[in-house]
Amino acid sequence: MSETALEVQDLTRTYGAGDNAVTALAGVDLAFRRGSFTAVMGPSGSGKSTFLSCAAGLDRPTGGRVLVGGTDVTDWDEERRTRLRRERIGFVFQGFHLLPYLSAAQNVALPSRLAGKRPDRERVRHLLDRVGLADRAHHLPGSLSGGQQQRVAIARALLSAPDVLLADEPTGALDSTTARQVLGLLRGSVVDLGQTVVMVTHDPVAASYAGEVVFLVDGRVAGRMAHPTADAVAGQMAHLDELVSA
Repeated sequence: MSETALEVQDLTRTYGAGDNAVTALAGVDLAFRRGSFTAVMGPSGSGKSTFLSCAAGLDRPTGGRVLVGGTDVTDWDEERRTRLRRERIGFVFQGFHLLPYLSAAQNVALPSRLAGKRPDRERVRHLLDRVGLADRAHHLPGSLSGGQQQRVAIARALLSAPDVLLADEPTGALDSTTARQVLGLLRGSVVDLGQTVVMVTHDPVAASYAGEVVFLVDGRVAGRMAHPTADAVAGQMAHLDELVSA
């Protein structure tokens, strides 16, 4: 098994052509080792969301390579990429993306059902217990708070023990107290389960839960910070122009 859960090599993504071409990614090289928690930050238009989309196989890069667990998945067709997302990549989004007519347990088990497999009920119960929702297994999303819904989404993302969990602004719709609980769960999945988490965020406090922060500016890696604190990240975000010119 590769020690690298996710890697992108010279990743580029351009939209449009000619004078109307917009470069969202301009040669990004990043590798995320197994059991790491990395926050990806940058100003609006820096390429954060495009990076996640290309890494997840939702968008095809214009150039470069994407490797998941050491396997080059760049040129896979849509059927194989769909299976990749279902089995080897977990997702946590700001909007939760739970199906309103399914219970918490059914939402967690959904990836297995979509793959045509019988869900492992014991693992579903274990994951719901891990995120503190064992007593809410049969509740519909509409009867859960925003923080509880996000915790269900985390449990669902962990169901297949994916190579990497991609989180896109996972605390953006939550209050600060609930956000800390969710971030603690993400960090706990790294520490206790050896999960790999890559999180896009604009929040320095959220980034401080990660082991490292990667800064993107204009589609390029502009800098990195190990052992981040909220104040250090906020200070760096206020001076990203210095990273670009360095």
